[in-house]
Amino acid sequence: MWSRAPWVLLLVTGCVSVAVAPAPGVRSPSNACPAHPCTAYTQSPAPTCNGGVCLVVSLYSGLVIVVALSQDSAFAPGQSFVIPYGNFIPPPATAACTSATCAQLPAYAFVQGAYTVLPQYQQPPPAGVDWNLGNPGQSTPTALPVHVTYRPLWQTASGAVDAVSLGLPLDPIEAFVVDETAPSSPPGPGSGPSIGFQASLQGGLYEATLQPDPPFDAAFPPEVENVTLVTAMTQNDEDSFVPDVTSSLSDAPITGSQIPSFSVYRLPDGLAGWQAYLRDTTTLRRVSSVATLGTRTNDCAATPCVVLLPTNHHPVGGDALTGTEIVIAPPPGVHLPTYVSGFLGGTFSYKQFYPTLPTPVTVTGKVSGVVPSDAGSAQTTPLEAELYFEVTAGDTTEGIDYVDPKLGVVLSNANFEYSAETTATLDPTSGEATYSITLAPGIYRVTARPLDAAHQITVVSPFEVDPTAGATSPDVLVDRMRSVQGSAIVADGRFMAGATVDAIPTGCVTGSAASCMPREGLTTTAADGTFTLALDPGDYTLRVEPQSGTSFPWVTQPLLVGPTDVMVPVIPVPAPVSAGVQLFDPGGNAVAAAVVRVFQVPATGHAVEVGRALTDATGTYQLLLAPSSP
Repeated sequence: MWSRAPWVLLLVTGCVSVAVAPAPGVRSPSNACPAHPCTAYTQSPAPTCNGGVCLVVSLYSGLVIVVALSQDSAFAPGQSFVIPYGNFIPPPATAACTSATCAQLPAYAFVQGAYTVLPQYQQPPPAGVDWNLGNPGQSTPTALPVHVTYRPLWQTASGAVDAVSLGLPLDPIEAFVVDETAPSSPPGPGSGPSIGFQASLQGGLYEATLQPDPPFDAAFPPEVENVTLVTAMTQNDEDSFVPDVTSSLSDAPITGSQIPSFSVYRLPDGLAGWQAYLRDTTTLRRVSSVATLGTRTNDCAATPCVVLLPTNHHPVGGDALTGTEIVIAPPPGVHLPTYVSGFLGGTFSYKQFYPTLPTPVTVTGKVSGVVPSDAGSAQTTPLEAELYFEVTAGDTTEGIDYVDPKLGVVLSNANFEYSAETTATLDPTSGEATYSITLAPGIYRVTARPLDAAHQITVVSPFEVDPTAGATSPDVLVDRMRSVQGSAIVADGRFMAGATVDAIPTGCVTGSAASCMPREGLTTTAADGTFTLALDPGDYTLRVEPQSGTSFPWVTQPLLVGPTDVMVPVIPVPAPVSAGVQLFDPGGNAVAAAVVRVFQVPATGHAVEVGRALTDATGTYQLLLAPSSP
């Protein structure tokens, strides 16, 4: 876990905020003593004058350091290191620096491996997946071409989670595919060259996924497992495919443990061109092979299609269906929802059927925006906007509820997923902003994202598409942006003028889809420290960034924007803590021209950047952070 193996090598592609230029002549105050006495600061612990700056001494928790090396760095050019703050201070095991304010970047961990399949698993069920890899008489494994991804995991109080979901800039790392030439290497399909992979990573906890390339993914599932990589060690990740088995299929014709096999059908039209697979119920990533359900009209209708969906996922030795759900997905361009089904009463049904659904409906409508009127009554204007229509499995307010007329079975919204998008554009004839879209009948959540900056992202729910009601023309009314006003002051009473104020989106006001995420807001404080932002409803982290060189820290706090305008309480900017160090690489060389970013990772919620600096020619950087809350 990260407490033991805290290093991860990554390319950092996270969004970096851009400061807004202050108004001409507006200057931020400076943290300078004794010109501005430290005794004037109303904060605890009290600051003292140190090197001409008021500083405090404070401990930290939940901080993460991200070091991005320059492209001409001698060590790992263009790469980034992500390090928990508590692991960042110890000096390196080198004579280059003996000070406690030094730190050394770690060496790499090197991982190599292959996805191999033994001959017995290429045979027909029940032992294998019925896919011959073209090496007849071969007694050794065959190596498949695979796409390999290492997804960094972060340890939280509730367990290891995908670091990206916390807002950390920890993008998945892709391994390199290599052709093996050693005589002992297993052959590839059809006696081709042996295929493996290699990756250079920092140590740490990852979710590793070895995804066979097409067409082999039709029979062989992804290998998914959590792995801990150790710095400065070469690790072999030779993954031999061993299909997981299950005894959880309640109505299967074969008793005992077996590779998951399902009887899939749809009346009366069949499932030609559709796909079926198993996915993880938490990550929603595929963990089985992907089966095409038919090629001819009425395939999988009167006669069900039997599909084998092997898995090879963590935990090792667990039931194949634990933590999974089956997905039956239509081909592109078919306006029908994806069907999802999982455990019911502790068992999985062997028989999976897609119900007879009403015909998709073409929906037309218009989008209008509210324009405040001096007379007090709001006017409206045509408004161009992107529109997102979403039915989400498991949602308690939207969905599709149908009684299948032939099977007499009720399927709830938890069995369906469907989304579509379009754009409302100005019609030159009518002058209205109109849209047209074909949708599966159901109850939707609709998100309108205006193409202008004066109107807010709007979520409409429920939004019903009913084929029995005839032609429908649902219109969307979008309100103006919400006004957020506040002010920032130095903890000694001076106005914090000329500071950048950044409203960083962290959550939707309704739902959790990417389409409803509010937009970022950016402004600067006036000479009296006041600021105004126009924002969408939603959750934010509000961050105040004093001008560079003022020796004041960045300050953050949560912000909720609802249906009305918001007045933010006064934001105090305290005297900071000094957190700079001198950086060296594993060879004892100074790490020059590296960008150092600091993120606060709370017990719950999203990570947020709270400081940034640049190392000089000696690898030294100066970083001032806001003290932790007592």
